[in-house]
Amino acid sequence: MKRIIFPVMLILTACQISTVSPQKQTAELAASTQAKQEVVVNNLQKNTLISSKGIGEAKLGMTLEELRQVSSQDTDFEILPSFLEDIDAVAVSQKGIVQYYIIYDAESESESSSDIPLEKRTITTLITDNSRYQTKQGVKAGIPIKDAEDIYGNAVLAYNTQGQSGEYITFGDRSPENIKFRATYFKLISDGLGYSGIYPEYPGVSYTTDKYRNDAAIAAIEVSCDLDECGR
Repeated sequence: MKRIIFPVMLILTACQISTVSPQKQTAELAASTQAKQEVVVNNLQKNTLISSKGIGEAKLGMTLEELRQVSSQDTDFEILPSFLEDIDAVAVSQKGIVQYYIIYDAESESESSSDIPLEKRTITTLITDNSRYQTKQGVKAGIPIKDAEDIYGNAVLAYNTQGQSGEYITFGDRSPENIKFRATYFKLISDGLGYSGIYPEYPGVSYTTDKYRNDAAIAAIEVSCDLDECGR
């Protein structure tokens, strides 16, 4: 009897090993795959993140020359002189689609004088209307203002008739630091799309309102810093 039981036990043990081992390998493979997927997602988020430090790979305090060095080979940089009055810009594109703009204000930046090449100028303002890019909270160009209010708090819209920058949105105290939101901006206003806010009818220079059109959305997101304080 003992001679019969012993081989049977060996057979059962071998079956158990052959059954458990593939399951363990499958679990390890699944964990490894998930880890790789998380790395890919994190890299994608990093490359399309809008933060207080910049937009995607472009960081405040960089120069255009430095940005070229860290950008992918399919990135194009189109210099737009006199983008607006006293404003130069660089459109950063991939596969023919503008990812974001680098804005240079010749009046406010002493560094932007003609004797300093554009490649060497410090990046102090970035703006994007590309919905690929978003804040940590998922707010991006094209999102309805009312949805952004659920994240950042009540919205107040404002514009100045003497400025060219367009219409800004200020949210509640949950709004991220150093990030500005626009309901309209120069490119849209020049297309005749008007303002998103519903403003009181009175003659003046500065206008503010907490009322806006039902279809109003964030048109663009801007990140900027003072030249003397720009860091990475």
